[in-house]
Amino acid sequence: MFRYILIPLSTIILLSACSGTTTAFDFFKMDERHEKAISNLRTGTIVRSFETEAIISSIYLNNVMKNEYNTTESFYMSLYLKDDKRIYFKSNSEQKVGYRVTLNGKSPLRAKELARNDKLRSLMPIQNEWNRYYLVEFEKTSDTILKLEFENDQLDVVELEYQKDEQ
Repeated sequence: MFRYILIPLSTIILLSACSGTTTAFDFFKMDERHEKAISNLRTGTIVRSFETEAIISSIYLNNVMKNEYNTTESFYMSLYLKDDKRIYFKSNSEQKVGYRVTLNGKSPLRAKELARNDKLRSLMPIQNEWNRYYLVEFEKTSDTILKLEFENDQLDVVELEYQKDEQ
């Protein structure tokens, strides 16, 4: 005579999920560079009247790819701008309508829009046709805390803060 003991599937899943050494990265296959990119990813949103006006996602590349990005403060940015508004990377631009990006109050040295097939784009977990992707470089600074500010002409500001890794 056989007896069956029925254990609900949810109990089995719960018991198997209670491991003390499991981290979020254990559920995904990522190399070290992608793990560093995710841990250096910051996102902010500008909302007006319950509508999303802009979304910025940024990865501080100096902490992710130290050998390739060490002469400037380099960021990989994904930007969504409602109504396809312009972004201006230079604060001395004559055009004052749109969005500006600064790092600790300073304008970028360079900004380059990335092509769809650029290898850097693989670091950003979100890829879509509405975003634009940029490599933005600022002058090297000795500051250990970096404040990347994204603001529009209506004085809405998103501040993304980064801590430099120890060199």
